[in-house]
Amino acid sequence: MVVKSSSIVQVSVISALLLVSVLSIIQAGTAQTGKFTADLQPRAGSNATGKATLEAMGDEPITYTITATGLSNNITNVAISQDTGSGRAPDVVTLRAAPQSGMAQASGSNELSGNFTATDLMGPLEGKSIGDFVKAIGDGKIIIRVSTSPFPLGEIYGKVTAGGGAGGNMTAGGNMTAGGNMTAGGNMTAG
Repeated sequence: MVVKSSSIVQVSVISALLLVSVLSIIQAGTAQTGKFTADLQPRAGSNATGKATLEAMGDEPITYTITATGLSNNITNVAISQDTGSGRAPDVVTLRAAPQSGMAQASGSNELSGNFTATDLMGPLEGKSIGDFVKAIGDGKIIIRVSTSPFPLGEIYGKVTAGGGAGGNMTAGGNMTAGGNMTAGGNMTAG
């Protein structure tokens, strides 16, 4: 009797895994939703710090908020870059450039918020979808940096990671792990 019950449980688990796999394949072609964060750390010689949050809602624009304190004067660029493995991280979205108005300053802190769409993607993500951008986050390749005149390569910067959402986080790929979090890669583990 125990052997028969064990077989039923195994068949049930396999059926559930197959169902999730099919749903993952269907979902893999669409943009994902989730909240993402980056702790922005200073380069040597700066005491500035910051925090960035991004939120993806399917194919809708990605909304972002970046806050910083202690930056040097003259913010020249706020950008999102992608680590391509070549030692360079080309920009994939320019949030603010020198000719544009920079981060609004209030009481020693700076804040920038807004949104961007797939049409704003450039460099290695030009012509790609928001889902591709979210997958790059899941792959650990997206970096946010705030540049100033004394620090043209970024006074503060940080890698964007999944986090900050209630009830679990998701990145592209449609893979599931126990606890309600989804990560890139195509695998599922049963709890």
